[in-house]
Amino acid sequence: MNKRLLKITSTLTLILLSFSIVNAQSQFTTNEVRQFMSKGEQNGIEVILSGTSIKQAKDGLKKLSKKLDAKLTSEKKSPEILLDNARITTVSANTVDIYAIVTPVDNGSKVTFFTDLGGAFITSYAYGTQHAAMEAVVKEFAQNQAVVAVSSQQKAEEKSLKSLNKELKSLQKSKEKALKSIEESKSKIKKMEQDIIKYDADQAAKQQQISLQQQIIETIKTKRATLKN
Repeated sequence: MNKRLLKITSTLTLILLSFSIVNAQSQFTTNEVRQFMSKGEQNGIEVILSGTSIKQAKDGLKKLSKKLDAKLTSEKKSPEILLDNARITTVSANTVDIYAIVTPVDNGSKVTFFTDLGGAFITSYAYGTQHAAMEAVVKEFAQNQAVVAVSSQQKAEEKSLKSLNKELKSLQKSKEKALKSIEESKSKIKKMEQDIIKYDADQAAKQQQISLQQQIIETIKTKRATLKN
């Protein structure tokens, strides 16, 4: 019983944790950062993707590259992913190059976007309008990733529900089997009780037969003794 309670408590804890992740994903905060990347020290926009794995984030960048008609390239030895010649009309009339770096964080991942306008990277102080437009692209990307994460979570929870329903059916069958065994045992006990009553009656009758037989033997013994005289 204690193990079952512990299992239920653990499950509830995981569910509450999952809810907290979902709530965190409803808010998409971006930060402007300055750090080193393949083109030197540049300004970029970073966003935390709660509940999104590294693989899911990279898959999201693949989808983003298709949406922006960009060519996605990456190298195994480099953490950067390049979205070459991306078309974002709100950012620039020309194509731009987006360098994305995906890194792991607690309960998710972080993606930092560096946008090259063609000789200059976007910064909030030098390219305020372009920075705001790119920030909107990043937030939309984060929102799409949150949908993917929640969808994956939903599938996992539905799988858990299916498993719980299966366990419930198994418990119901076990209960039905146990109740059936109890009824069968009751019937056997009732029959045995009836048999005991019959055995008692037969036993009493047999005891009378034995007593009668003993009397017959005693009578014969007495008659035999009389004949000897």
